[in-house]
Amino acid sequence: MKTIIISFLVAGFLLGSCNNSGHRKNDNSDLPYHVNLENEINNVQSVPLSTLGRRLEYVPLETDTACLIKSISNVFVSDSFIYVSDGNRLLLFNRNGRFLKQIGSAGRGPGEYSRIADFIVDKGKREIYVLTSRMVLIYDFNGRFKGDFKFDFPGRQFVLRGEGSFVFHPFNLSQPTPEPVYSWYIIDKTGTVQTKIVNTLKRVNKGLIVPVSPLYMYNGTPHFMEFGIDTLYNYDNHIKRPYAIFHSGEMKLDPDPTISEAANINGKIWVSDVREIEKFLFVKIWWDLSNVISNCIFDKASSRFTVLKENGFINDIDGGMVFWPETILEDNFMIDFADAFDLIKNIKNNDLIDNRKLSDQLKSIVNQLTETSIPVLIILKN
Repeated sequence: MKTIIISFLVAGFLLGSCNNSGHRKNDNSDLPYHVNLENEINNVQSVPLSTLGRRLEYVPLETDTACLIKSISNVFVSDSFIYVSDGNRLLLFNRNGRFLKQIGSAGRGPGEYSRIADFIVDKGKREIYVLTSRMVLIYDFNGRFKGDFKFDFPGRQFVLRGEGSFVFHPFNLSQPTPEPVYSWYIIDKTGTVQTKIVNTLKRVNKGLIVPVSPLYMYNGTPHFMEFGIDTLYNYDNHIKRPYAIFHSGEMKLDPDPTISEAANINGKIWVSDVREIEKFLFVKIWWDLSNVISNCIFDKASSRFTVLKENGFINDIDGGMVFWPETILEDNFMIDFADAFDLIKNIKNNDLIDNRKLSDQLKSIVNQLTETSIPVLIILKN
């Protein structure tokens, strides 16, 4: 089981938390999904990977001194290239995993970044956008620097909205001031702010900084969820609309705890991430401001919410590792990534314990790896 860590800062300490779901009112498409976390948090089941897709592709990234990484924070795969970030560098590989070059470099000069919070690849414009400290750097597909634009808030998330603008989520800060606080900014490619969306909840107890919240594109519209709020919204035709409501009841995390309260929260949950395809909502639940995570799914047709027993989908396709879609590029194109050491260990354990039949492709991939190889991409398709 993979561990995913998101930082929550409480007076300098790291924190985290979230889980579950319900039904949708089907008589009116404008009404939201209702996800009953409190009542269905105990619906824990194993779900086969064939529920999502039928074909798996493994891409071992080349292990070279110029591209050594321990973990992947974000990835994009096209027909010809693979872009991978570990948070410090953006690396370009060909479609077979051979290392080609680094996009940009570390530093404070033009075209340089101190750290990569996120990146987006625009296939239509053939541009790469790298989010770093209060700035977006723009490169072409050959890695040449084209320009940048700045903004005046800290942020670790953004999505591309059409071809003309981005949606940014700044850090959610407690701000005991009379001024409004904004959760989302829509900014064009020149850096001009087009729209600012005010926080539904104004937090005032200093100490808790939340750097990330659910933010994704689906059916051409941005979807987002503010920390401490039960509602997932979409933004279409300049209108913020409720899209899904997560009912936590007594399990709901206090959205604005003091420092002392934050250190002693038990038995509470909150939704830290949501992704979507035609069939499912993928939901991450965090518990107790800890690093305990439950990966869950909401079936949009049956209105059933399930906490995945193995924290991912059981691989019934080729006997490999449990799968969780860390990146969703299209409805039928999802990506997970595995540490080479974990993949080797998993396959050996399967041979010794489960005697599950492994595919020839998977056996061949594992035979190429060593325990010091860099991560392997796992691509699921229909």
